[in-house]
Amino acid sequence: MLEGQDPEALQRSCLATQQQLIEEFSFIAKANIGGEFMSETEINRVREIGCRRWTRYFSNRIGLSQDEKQRMNNLSEEVLPVEEALLSDRYEQIFPWNGRRPPVTKNDPDNHWGFDMQVPDVAYNQGELHNLTIQKGTLTAEERFKINEHIVQTIIMLEALPLPDYLAEVPGIAGNHHEKVDASGYPRGLPAGELSLQERIMAVADVFEALTAIDRPYKQGKTLTQSLDIMARMVADTHLDADVFELFLRSGVYQQYAQQYMQAEQIDRVDINQFIPGAD
Repeated sequence: MLEGQDPEALQRSCLATQQQLIEEFSFIAKANIGGEFMSETEINRVREIGCRRWTRYFSNRIGLSQDEKQRMNNLSEEVLPVEEALLSDRYEQIFPWNGRRPPVTKNDPDNHWGFDMQVPDVAYNQGELHNLTIQKGTLTAEERFKINEHIVQTIIMLEALPLPDYLAEVPGIAGNHHEKVDASGYPRGLPAGELSLQERIMAVADVFEALTAIDRPYKQGKTLTQSLDIMARMVADTHLDADVFELFLRSGVYQQYAQQYMQAEQIDRVDINQFIPGAD
């Protein structure tokens, strides 16, 4: 206005920009919650919004923990005010392995257990864009690896124990329930022929418990129908054993578990025939 521009036009432009910012904030908030799948269009929009510039008038060193402060020691503090992108993946948000990279790749000489896993380039990545543009699910590759690594530690600990003969199969039963019958599982990528019946049963049980659980911070517990539908697709994709899954359904074990451990609102009416190929 001081430059002589039309006040009404400026007001309309201001209101339009405010509405756009509100809508964009709502979109980013939804992306932050996450879901089953994020399209390329949505990912590109997050990146476009992230490129919007703003002027920061306050220090980004205020209120940090000791660990956060240490990660910024190598960075010189900017002279305020500073213009920057709304969203970014910053140096201090990246956590390198720093010699703690686990020995789980196939050709690692310290890998004595036959693990065959892909290791992310860094231990953790807390970058805003990195976390807001997860294409499938709500976990980054680094978070998923950390979760998956629990099975590595399970096998290492159990195989180190002097178990009696009648418990000799325990490391495999406990450690192979994330393997898949098409050999695409982890931590060893074992095919169906190398998985015992007990191990394949554990795989079905583990997936069902994970899908229905309500205590996971990264997801909501699914209903019976939603869970069994996902498991049926995993059977079709040769991830879970088809015979074990059919037994799981026909025996009614899923119902017994639901009555004991699931919330009432999760227990919906189930027609198991829709999940069994060739069933009437």
